[in-house]
Amino acid sequence: MKRYITIFLLNIICFVLQTTVFQKLQLVGVGPNLILIITATSGLMYGRTLGMFSGVLGGLLMDTMYNSVIGVCILILAFIGYVNGMANKLYFKEDLYIPICSIAASDLAYGVLFYVFRFLLRGRLDFPYYLGHIIIPEIIYTTLVGILLFRIMYQLEEKLNPEEEVSLEGRNGK
Repeated sequence: MKRYITIFLLNIICFVLQTTVFQKLQLVGVGPNLILIITATSGLMYGRTLGMFSGVLGGLLMDTMYNSVIGVCILILAFIGYVNGMANKLYFKEDLYIPICSIAASDLAYGVLFYVFRFLLRGRLDFPYYLGHIIIPEIIYTTLVGILLFRIMYQLEEKLNPEEEVSLEGRNGK
């Protein structure tokens, strides 16, 4: 239950930061997708269920703020949380390579799926422009910010749910 509350609060905090502070810190016209970072990291650290929970919550926040149709971001982010949750078994806490690749691949998938649902289905076919000017700069910026945010989530997880040592000896020490 602590993890659900933690993910809920992290989604709210990152949404507020994304819509306020990082709107002013845009590079090349794009900002980092903090909700996507939380969703990918939650799925990777905690599994499919919490990854989807984070995706649905973050997608709901993004859809209500930015989109005229509710459900597009929910669907995309829930999918990303689920897929990252399937990679939960590959995740080693000491390794930073898998979370970085996961965040970058998740942002690429988000960008392509968002293009398909919001633009391609309405007849806007300029994908190379969208790829070069929106998707790739956002992947780079999101991945760089994702490294920092992943470390924060990792330290938060260690503080809230410390690993317990398991004794190999019997109950009486024999």
